[in-house]
Amino acid sequence: MAHRPRPARNANPAATLNTQGEGSTLNNIHLLTAAALTALSPVAAAFLCGYLTLLLLGLDAGSVEFGTYYRYLGNIDHPQVQPFAWRIKTAGAIGCGLVLLTWASLLVILFKLRSDGNIHGRARFARMVDLMRTGFLKHRDDGIVVGQTRGKLLRLSGQQFAILAAPTRSGKGVGVVIPNLLDYRESVVVLDIKQENFDLTSGWRRSIGHEVFLFNPFAEDRRSHRWNPMTYVSHDPALRVSDLQAIAAMLYPDGDDKDRFWTSQARNAFLGFALYLFERADADAGAPRPTLGEVLRLASGDGTELKAYIQKLTEAPFLGGQARTAFSGLLSQADVTFASIIGTFREPLNAWLNPILDAATSADDCRLEDVRRRRMTIYVGIQPNKLAESRLIVNLFFSQLINVNTRTLPQNDPSLRHQCLLLMDEFTSIGRVDIIAKAVAYMAGYNLRLLPIIQSMAQLDAVYGKELSRTLITNHALQIIYAPREQQDANDYSEMLGYTTIRRRARTRSHGQGRSVSDNEVLEKRALMLPQELKAMGPEKEIVIYEGLAHPVLCRKIRYYRDRYFTGRLMAKVEVKPLDLERIHPRTEFVQSRSHPAPFSPAAAD
Repeated sequence: MAHRPRPARNANPAATLNTQGEGSTLNNIHLLTAAALTALSPVAAAFLCGYLTLLLLGLDAGSVEFGTYYRYLGNIDHPQVQPFAWRIKTAGAIGCGLVLLTWASLLVILFKLRSDGNIHGRARFARMVDLMRTGFLKHRDDGIVVGQTRGKLLRLSGQQFAILAAPTRSGKGVGVVIPNLLDYRESVVVLDIKQENFDLTSGWRRSIGHEVFLFNPFAEDRRSHRWNPMTYVSHDPALRVSDLQAIAAMLYPDGDDKDRFWTSQARNAFLGFALYLFERADADAGAPRPTLGEVLRLASGDGTELKAYIQKLTEAPFLGGQARTAFSGLLSQADVTFASIIGTFREPLNAWLNPILDAATSADDCRLEDVRRRRMTIYVGIQPNKLAESRLIVNLFFSQLINVNTRTLPQNDPSLRHQCLLLMDEFTSIGRVDIIAKAVAYMAGYNLRLLPIIQSMAQLDAVYGKELSRTLITNHALQIIYAPREQQDANDYSEMLGYTTIRRRARTRSHGQGRSVSDNEVLEKRALMLPQELKAMGPEKEIVIYEGLAHPVLCRKIRYYRDRYFTGRLMAKVEVKPLDLERIHPRTEFVQSRSHPAPFSPAAAD
């Protein structure tokens, strides 16, 4: 009856490391043995060649010395020695050949034994020499802080992406987000849920020369800088339609097939009203840049029947062909269908009924394309109770940020000399950002880096789908892992860390006649860390997996409040002036006064 081998007793990572240490010692012994054989081979060759030389010359081979062969070889052209030259050369060839063959055979056997001792794998954790070799201990302005070991910070420099997967309340903010905002010196755009990061780090970032902005479109204290997504629509009429269609695609994302008609018609309505505002501004030099709030107000009508109101808009002399076509498609619908289209069109824009959001998107205090030209930090601050209604505007913000910064490569514009890190805490809270899924493969070439933070792989799968989420993970060169709570994540991480070979002594007893006891060594397969060990890793440790390092890094989490390097950089936050909500009223009056065009006449056109 076959007996199943007992499982290894290493029930914790420390025991695994001890086993690895034993394997490492054996490997070192093999290497030292190989070095000794290599050093002794020339000596053995010298004696053997000398012995064979004396033997072939008919002399006393017992008198051989280390330099015997070299003396004969050095005098091979002497008249008395020359007749025996072929014997000396033959002795040298045979002696060196035998030693070389023996040396090679021993090395093959030695390294075969070494490899046989690791038949199940050689996984281990990285050592300090590995970290130094890969540059993790270097301090550069573009280094992303990922952990610490032996009192030294670990940083990922260059253009590669990093991702952190960690459950809630596991120290993501104090261990990764805040340390990076207090250390990384290039431009940063950070998704700042609860606005804690701004309060703690904005002062230091301004002190190192950054322009600091806070975009909080639902700020109850009204303290926010402004960003107008319509600013990034081209002044060139030939390019304007495609820019507006890109915004419409973000406002009205593709859904189920049954909703495709309504989505398409809502985008068409948005295009018509937005083009009206832009072409109105082109015709009147005093007109301000359109905003999304103005699109909503224009589409709300003047209190009369909406179809008749839109018909009046189409009679404006400045209106171009694309806008007329968009309005015509809308007006051609039956009344019930028309009402449904208008409802679908207004749904995402209704958020702009909020005067704070309207004011926060009414102008620009900074330009998104400047994040690679100058060092700046933009905090996108969202209150947790506003996450649902802010999802659309934040998604639009990051989509536009990536879009405008992936048009020109740094090598084609010398002014684009800075890197920008997108530090996206609670990455999935803003929903699916389609442009990230598409641009993740080429963003690095534009000096844009990603550091998304998620709670689990399952959470990422739920938002992006398994296929796209795996694409996202694959494009992140470094992954930071905290102790997982979900069993599937623990299983996946255990597989990622790999397997090692452990040695166990097995004792066999014979109970028949002539009892005997025999000991032998059994090689067994063991995960570097079992799933249950990963889940029990504790609150102080983390694992870093990096594609440029053959071995994972077991290190300590950062706690910025325990480290004087970080606490010494805590300063008073940057003061942000409250929004002036009254400033949007003149804009509203301007749009409403211009939305009732005079009847068209040839004289007016001339």
